[in-house]
Amino acid sequence: MTASAYTLLADEALTLDERRTTYSPAAVAIEGDSISYVGPPTRETSGTVIRLDGCVLLPGLIDVHTHTPMWLFRGLTEDVPRGDWLPRRMRPLEALVGPRELRAGALAGCLELMTNGVTTIADRYNDMGEVAGAIEESGLRAVVAHSLYDRDAERGLRETEALLERFGADPARSRVWAGLGPHATDTCGPDLLRRVAALAERSGGRVFIHLAQAEAEVAAVRARGSAGCAAYLDELGLLGPTVVVAHGTYLTDGEADLVGGRGTAVAHCPSSNAKIEGRVAPVGRMRRAGAVVGLGTDAACCNNGMDLFAEMRTAGLVNKVAADDPAAFPAEVLLRMATTEAAAALGIAHLVGSLETGKRADVIAVDRRVPHLLPWHDPVANIVYAARASDVSAVFVDGRPLVLDRRPVGLDAERILA
Repeated sequence: MTASAYTLLADEALTLDERRTTYSPAAVAIEGDSISYVGPPTRETSGTVIRLDGCVLLPGLIDVHTHTPMWLFRGLTEDVPRGDWLPRRMRPLEALVGPRELRAGALAGCLELMTNGVTTIADRYNDMGEVAGAIEESGLRAVVAHSLYDRDAERGLRETEALLERFGADPARSRVWAGLGPHATDTCGPDLLRRVAALAERSGGRVFIHLAQAEAEVAAVRARGSAGCAAYLDELGLLGPTVVVAHGTYLTDGEADLVGGRGTAVAHCPSSNAKIEGRVAPVGRMRRAGAVVGLGTDAACCNNGMDLFAEMRTAGLVNKVAADDPAAFPAEVLLRMATTEAAAALGIAHLVGSLETGKRADVIAVDRRVPHLLPWHDPVANIVYAARASDVSAVFVDGRPLVLDRRPVGLDAERILA
């Protein structure tokens, strides 16, 4: 099935527009790659009518930080002492695989994300030229970036320029587009980051970088003479609305204020941070200071899942504990961190993140006819704290159905997972 015309009929729609509009019952009409109508069902319908009885329609979920090829390593990095996960567990595993295996892992990761209701991802890893082909094949919307390191900066920058040439940096022109992916503040020195900043300026690409994700990273940056990881990026002009920093688990209060004060986009990966570092990033403080925060799944070997429903729930719970305030991070904030705020973090709020006429037709249906979602007193709270990824029954990206009746439409799951 390809993008054409569809009318989706459901019990309810949560548009997540600025007015917080809901419809019950609801219809969403799709023409080509865009939404042409959102509202109550009408007598006139266009194209193929898809009845989603018992379902609530939502904008597709947006994962602002993931590494799809690392699907390969799920279950191989369990219960590791703090500081050992990346150097002692992941690096030896990564040495065992090449581009072909990474592409296969990426396609499987995309399949998992898609069936879990994720329609947009920000993905960065090694050999991204190969991996991006799998992402493109999957049908997901994605910004892709090749991971850059000092150790092979020239090759990495060539890979990055090739991605920019292949996909461009404008999300309005291509379902898959390119960004720049310096790995982290300890693995990228000032010279490389200055070149990244210059290339980002020339190309218009967003920058994606891990920030203060480990104690060793903080120590290495301070050894260079910087006050901290955030200060280091700020000195190089790499804090701001076109930069997405991931994690921030070891930021000081002052650094969190600096990140937020610059209007930087932040990828919050609560399950990964808890499992690998045993910490909660100061995202509440960053948001109050002005950061735009979206949720990320990180990799399947970081938290064993690529499930933004689980991340919404986990983000709410751990941040309430961190704030010592059960009223912190209300359910609507958490849902927007996986939709509208996530879209803003990636610079695509004009395209996706809410169900509105003229926006791209990235739509998911959640089946609420299950015991754990009843009674349906508070739709937003139920989605955030009770819904499961397995409740997703339909997924559309750019008006194209990727999942119907809980089954992938365009991908051969049996072949991919074999």
